[in-house]
Amino acid sequence: MPTLSPALLDGFVTELLIEHGTPRRIAEPVAASLVGADLRGHNSHGAMRVPRYGRMIADGAIVPDVEPTADHDGATGLVDGHDAYGQLVGRVGVETAIEAAEETGLAAIGVRNASHLGRVGEWAERAADRGYLFLAFVNTQGGSATVAAPGTVDRRLSTNPIAVGVPTFDELPFSIVLDAATSQVANGKVRDRVARGEPVPEGWLIGPDGETMTDGARFMNGEGAALPLGGLLSGYKGFGFGIIAELMAGIVSDGLVMGQRSADWASNAAAFIAIDPLSFTTRSAVEARIAALAGHVKSAAPSAAVPVTGGAKPELLALPGEPEYRTAMDRLAEGVPLPDRVVDELVEIAAESDREIEIPDGLPANSNG
Repeated sequence: MPTLSPALLDGFVTELLIEHGTPRRIAEPVAASLVGADLRGHNSHGAMRVPRYGRMIADGAIVPDVEPTADHDGATGLVDGHDAYGQLVGRVGVETAIEAAEETGLAAIGVRNASHLGRVGEWAERAADRGYLFLAFVNTQGGSATVAAPGTVDRRLSTNPIAVGVPTFDELPFSIVLDAATSQVANGKVRDRVARGEPVPEGWLIGPDGETMTDGARFMNGEGAALPLGGLLSGYKGFGFGIIAELMAGIVSDGLVMGQRSADWASNAAAFIAIDPLSFTTRSAVEARIAALAGHVKSAAPSAAVPVTGGAKPELLALPGEPEYRTAMDRLAEGVPLPDRVVDELVEIAAESDREIEIPDGLPANSNG
């Protein structure tokens, strides 16, 4: 598996986005978000998205040279992405929410027509790193239904993530950030497994026969469905959260929800809520709460008798956002690993370009024609 420095990968992804008709002023922040996802260990929302975005551009689902518009009046407002890159729309959404919250202490901003917002945790991180509490509910405006309703194998919702950010100020070197799909797994995690040639774990997907399905390619080709968060045991809870995310995003953005249209591609809508914690308490009191809670959680003794799944490390007892921080520190020093299949797709785009895009050292040599 090739490994690239974040800077080299960022430059390469920028050029590939430009190849898809993206102005450099837009390609650079979009590439930064994609590589930021790779850097934090979320390859499913990183550079592997470039070929898919190319297909979305070809179908008109992303308009690569358009920019979002934003407006707010006091504590409320709206960002319309106009089908721009979601990474651009997300930035504008966060900035608009913070600007409104600076004035009022609390703000709710609707976001719609955002194509693919990317790693929603990035928006929670950005707000929390600026000292704001943040909450996001996301839907797909009728596209990409992949999640089964409990007791069925019928796709009725998308993965509808919910993200929360909490600033830690000087107490921790990272913000507390929870970014979770309301399904057992985000669609991109399945794509990542397929790109790596790996089966998906049992309990993520359900096949058309009602049995667990571990072949991610079948799922990507439209077979079966993702289970709601909680799986077969308590998926009704995850499905309930998915319904809430669907409606919060659709209502606050004045956008669409499942059942109002059927679309080939997802186009995210969201509710972004920003809260200034210093409207309610002091910075030192926030830090004291963070310190007390972190110490309390990490005092739990790992037990070899308790199974751990989903990539959790019992010896770490990580807080939300901590694994991403630690992975980013490692990859800044050691480079970002890329699955061979992803590398092949990126190199192919570069090789077919008339712009003679330079393929970074460390990736397979290929002729630019």
